[in-house]
Amino acid sequence: MSEPIPPQAAGVAAPSEPIGSNAGEPAALAGTPPPEAPIAPSLPPAGWPGQPPAVAHGLRLVWLAIVALLLLVAVVAWWLDGRLYATQAEIARRLQNTDTTSIEARTIAKQSAEASRELMARVAVLESREQDLAAQRQALQQIYQDFAKSRDDAFLGQTAELIALAQQQAELTGSLSPLVSTLESSVARLKRANNPRAALVLRAVQQDLSRLKSSVAPDIPAAAQRLDALAALVDQLQPLSSAAPLEGTASEEGSMNAGRGAQGPGWAPWLGRWAHVAWEQVRQLVSITRVDRPNALLMAPTQTDYLRENLKLQVLNARLDLLSRNASGYKADMRRIEQALRASFNERQPRTQTAMALVRQAGQIDLAAQPATNLQSLAVLATLGLGSN
Repeated sequence: MSEPIPPQAAGVAAPSEPIGSNAGEPAALAGTPPPEAPIAPSLPPAGWPGQPPAVAHGLRLVWLAIVALLLLVAVVAWWLDGRLYATQAEIARRLQNTDTTSIEARTIAKQSAEASRELMARVAVLESREQDLAAQRQALQQIYQDFAKSRDDAFLGQTAELIALAQQQAELTGSLSPLVSTLESSVARLKRANNPRAALVLRAVQQDLSRLKSSVAPDIPAAAQRLDALAALVDQLQPLSSAAPLEGTASEEGSMNAGRGAQGPGWAPWLGRWAHVAWEQVRQLVSITRVDRPNALLMAPTQTDYLRENLKLQVLNARLDLLSRNASGYKADMRRIEQALRASFNERQPRTQTAMALVRQAGQIDLAAQPATNLQSLAVLATLGLGSN
């Protein structure tokens, strides 16, 4: 340990007692100001020569710590530099491997694309060959079917053509007799054929034959004849605007009353005939007729001719609808003809009544009934591939 330094050695002067005062007397009593505080000497800076050993030892420790820290920093920097170099080398190696892998992948992709194109070309060639084979196979099947058609197939095909032709004739003429006769002849021919398919067609033909015999076909020729008679009778009908006596009625009544009117007194038989003639003349002066359309009474003779021609055209149109099997149009035409007869011609006339009867008889035909259609035999033949339904 170091020895204590005396105040003199430290450079601090001891305070001197004031002159002329007692030692035990306080300074305040003497009336003098107190002495000033001693000024401490300034110390030299640390590390300078003449510094105390403890401070110098502490400074050495500080310098040693700084040097050790610098060495540690240098070692850590060297280690980090090594790690960074190793990391860069690893990254470079991996990048090189990645480039190599990408080049290989591009090469493989290019080879795959080339292989795919080659495969597509081969597939296209195979598809073209398959289409050629399919066409050849279809041609061979057609040739086989043509060669495989036997005498029974030709017979059934001929039967289907005959039935179809008879059906068309029945639909055009409205008569079922040609179709019935064709089916009967087909039954006789099919019974002689020893073929399972012919047996199926035979049963269907027999069903059609029984159905046609029990059905009632519309009598189109009879209806057409009635319409022709009506068209010929139009010129002899008496319109409502005519003031002439009814044709047929006066003559019939005159013939009926001729015998009775001719009888007179025994002395003057001619008086009865004169009286009868006078009475007929008086009866013709007054004629009472019910008219639903007053305009019909004002019709001129030229308009009457137009009316007759118009009625004839309506009858002709109805005949065309009858022959073309237009059921709705035919019914509408017959209804218009009946309305025209009632509105414009005198119904008291016997010829008008005859025309009305012809219209009613011709209008009763049912064109919607077509038993010749939907033949079961044609359906069976179409199923067998030997005809068309």
